[in-house]
Amino acid sequence: MEMAAALIGGIGLFVLGMGMMTGALKELAGEFIKAWMNRIAGGTGRAIFSGALITAIIQSSTAVTLLTIGFVSAGLLPFRQSIGVIMGANIGSTSTGWLVSLIGFKVDLLSWALPIVGIGVLAQTVLKKRQAAYGTAVAGFGLLFLGVGVLQTGMADLQAAVSFEGMANIFLLIVVGTLMTVIMQSSSVAVATTLTALFSGVIGFEQAVFLVIGQNIGTTLTAVLASIGAGTAAKRAGLTHVLFNLGTAVLAVLLSPLLIWVTRALSTALFGTFDAAVGIAIFHTLFNVLGVLVFAAVLPWFVQLLEWLVPEKGDPLLYHLEAQVAEIPEVALEAAQRTIQLILSKLFGLARAMLAGTDADASQIAHLHNAAMQVRTFLAKIETMSPDVFNRHVQILHALDHIDRLLQVLSEPGAKGQTSCIPG
Repeated sequence: MEMAAALIGGIGLFVLGMGMMTGALKELAGEFIKAWMNRIAGGTGRAIFSGALITAIIQSSTAVTLLTIGFVSAGLLPFRQSIGVIMGANIGSTSTGWLVSLIGFKVDLLSWALPIVGIGVLAQTVLKKRQAAYGTAVAGFGLLFLGVGVLQTGMADLQAAVSFEGMANIFLLIVVGTLMTVIMQSSSVAVATTLTALFSGVIGFEQAVFLVIGQNIGTTLTAVLASIGAGTAAKRAGLTHVLFNLGTAVLAVLLSPLLIWVTRALSTALFGTFDAAVGIAIFHTLFNVLGVLVFAAVLPWFVQLLEWLVPEKGDPLLYHLEAQVAEIPEVALEAAQRTIQLILSKLFGLARAMLAGTDADASQIAHLHNAAMQVRTFLAKIETMSPDVFNRHVQILHALDHIDRLLQVLSEPGAKGQTSCIPG
């Protein structure tokens, strides 16, 4: 019973700490992420580097994937560049393994973690609103390692109670690793649990290798869920994540003997002896970098495959209005503004045709009315707004009011050819 409590509690503390740290770091890095995302269009290499860097900063490949889906949906990031960001996020996700293996098992976690949590909570209480996020990040960092410490206690008891020596089927290990990520809802937590089990002697190095491959597959679930019922951009980004992670896993399995040999050689060369926990961090990084290199080499064909599998559907005017986008106020307003630009382009074309003597197209006017209404509905989903965001939100609503009035003028009898009917 104590062993189960330690295992469950350790995982719970790690998840809580990871959530706090990721949320705080995402808040602190918000402006940086937006600025960086807007500058990614310099090429695939830059997109991959950006995905890796941002993931390493906020410690969540899932968050970066969802942000990427939002940016693509809003039209701020070309689809081809989003593929690079998603691939880079997989490399950045290996940073958690390095953090745990290099720090987590080298110090007395329980004696260090509690003071770190206390300092973080104190800072969170004392500092002002924006700066308080630093305290939250520190407290989350402490909880994360407190969780690893508690997990180690549970794993020591598990090693005495259960033997995993007979568990050698690589496909079973991959399935178990996938399920670990699905259940824990975080590949970082799953990898940390695997590292702790390895460090405690519960499992062997090669068992941990295939568990980590499975955990890389399991992390695609969030992207799949985010793309269900979403538009073309989100579905393509979600499918990118799934196909890339599956392809990388296949490569890792096929080349596992070579990758394991390289891992052992690198660990010995860097640290003088083979460290199994650090070895998993090296292996995790190696096969993700390998996957990026292979997919980057065939990127044009990969893009064509994704576009063929997920063709354009739905109303082109509403392409940018994705549900995920509304969760990021600044990006949501950009999506609404781009949608208004598309509506205005159609609207001015309709007005020019009518001024030239063409009869009013009632169906097209109704279509534009509906699109404007969808923008209003989308804007209503934005929950938290800074003063700047609020002002821009009001300006967009004013623009929608003008669009509604112009559409009303165009739909009135006798509007054809009457320039005086159109407000200045």
